[in-house]
Amino acid sequence: MDINAYLKPLLRWWRLIAVVTLLAVVASAISTLFQPAQYVSRTTLMIGSTILNPNPDSGQISISQQLAIIYADMARREPIQNATMEALGIDWLPAYQTRVVPNAQLIEISVTDTNPQRAQIIADELANQLILQSPAISGGGTETGDRQEFITQQLSSLQGQIQETEKAIEELQSSLIGLNSASQIEKIENDISDLNQKLISLRESYASFLANSQEGALNILSIVEPANLPTNSVGTNKILIIILAGFVGFTLGTGAAYLLEFLDRTIKTTSDVERVFNLPVIGYISEISDEDNNAIVVSTDPNSILAESFRLLRSNIEFFQISNPLKTILITSPNQGNGKTTIASNLALSISQGEQEVILVDADLRRPTVHTVLKMSKEPGLSDVIRNKAEIQSVVRQPKSININVITAGNIPPNITEVVGSKRISSILSRLKDNYELVIVDAPPLIIADSFNLASKVDGVILVMVPGETTLDQAKAIKEQLDRSEARMLGIVFNKITAQTANSYGDYQYQSLYSPKYYGDYLAGSVHHKEEKKSASPSKKIMAFFEHGEVPDDVAMEVEHAITAIKTQPRNLVNKMRKSKRNGKSG
Repeated sequence: MDINAYLKPLLRWWRLIAVVTLLAVVASAISTLFQPAQYVSRTTLMIGSTILNPNPDSGQISISQQLAIIYADMARREPIQNATMEALGIDWLPAYQTRVVPNAQLIEISVTDTNPQRAQIIADELANQLILQSPAISGGGTETGDRQEFITQQLSSLQGQIQETEKAIEELQSSLIGLNSASQIEKIENDISDLNQKLISLRESYASFLANSQEGALNILSIVEPANLPTNSVGTNKILIIILAGFVGFTLGTGAAYLLEFLDRTIKTTSDVERVFNLPVIGYISEISDEDNNAIVVSTDPNSILAESFRLLRSNIEFFQISNPLKTILITSPNQGNGKTTIASNLALSISQGEQEVILVDADLRRPTVHTVLKMSKEPGLSDVIRNKAEIQSVVRQPKSININVITAGNIPPNITEVVGSKRISSILSRLKDNYELVIVDAPPLIIADSFNLASKVDGVILVMVPGETTLDQAKAIKEQLDRSEARMLGIVFNKITAQTANSYGDYQYQSLYSPKYYGDYLAGSVHHKEEKKSASPSKKIMAFFEHGEVPDDVAMEVEHAITAIKTQPRNLVNKMRKSKRNGKSG
């Protein structure tokens, strides 16, 4: 398993990952650091008084737990809320929760607020209002309160009577000692029996009243834990939240990078070429500046890295000629604008510098450009020879100050399809092969059927591609069509390679072989075609920044102006303040 295949998308889209991660961190920092601290105050209530009973009944505990569920629900209702707000003189309540402690007759009320004192006061009042809903409360003013007051009075009275009766029984029992009279003993025993009956009756009444009092009631609430004053805020650590947000942003950015890599089904690297075409990449040409004539850079700047790239391409073609002689080579591309004419003309110049007789033929009769880049007239040319309006030698010319033979496109007739498909092409190429050591044909792009016809008539085909512009499906279709035409493919030439492209695509071959640090030269990839800049959409500019780090000129200019303004405005403001002080003094 090659781990580089998994790292390439991350290296290619690292700017996107960094921006998404930074946005996530900044957004989470703004939302958490500026969010006020939250405090929670808790109070706990208990249902009934079974906890005080040394021999509690399981039925009483079960009833208390059911009552706890009911009271917890009541605490969330509007009557309790309104009563609490009225008691405290406020018109709103912060968020609070009520819950029943599992397997217990306890209710917990939690109030969350930005003010810890207010949270404590509201928690206490909520508990108080819930206690007031209990039927076993003491106090007057209500039917329930009066009844509890009466029960309390009766309990006190019965308790006194019980104590007096018990004391009387003890005294009578003590008086039996020393008595000899049977009639007196019988009379005292009858009195003791009557008192015992009275004592039993009093105790039964006491137990009955006690069951309906606060001390013996099940449906009663009491506070077992008053509301605390919170000193520490609650919630997750803010720094941890920011770190987690950064991790989520990094994960999203990484996922987006792999998704974009999956959706980008284009030919970008030599491994893509080998997988689709089963052919090598025989040339790597960096993007050429618009400042000079691109078509003759081999002649105008022979010591540059570009000229060296074309000489290496020439050497690779010579390696093919060792085993299979090549007399005619067709240069084409998948799409218009891939730079095939520039490659064809510079390759012809490079071969001619090797003391070979070479001729460049412009066979792109639909959009001929050879005469334009070499600054020649278009007529007469190939189309005139095909229509028998001129001889081959009469249309062969040489541009000024360049030692290269050229046949331009010539006069373009209305029936161009018939001209291009003419059988005369084969005989013309055959005659040129006899007169020259190598014939280089600049053909139309492969979106036109003319190129496939020409490809079947030459000894070899070189396909010029720009990394990242030709889709895999288009490349496969081109491969199948060239195979049907029985064309001999020599290899692929990668054109318009920039430093950003080499780094983002991570192809080690054109990263290492054509890097300026190995040649001491400059890579002209920082200068782009003006027409391409004007036609680039905002979405493409954004993707170009994330993928290659390309900053549009207008954005770079605005940033530069902003930095200049930041540097100069404070100075201008200080100067204005000094002038105003001077004017004030002089006045």
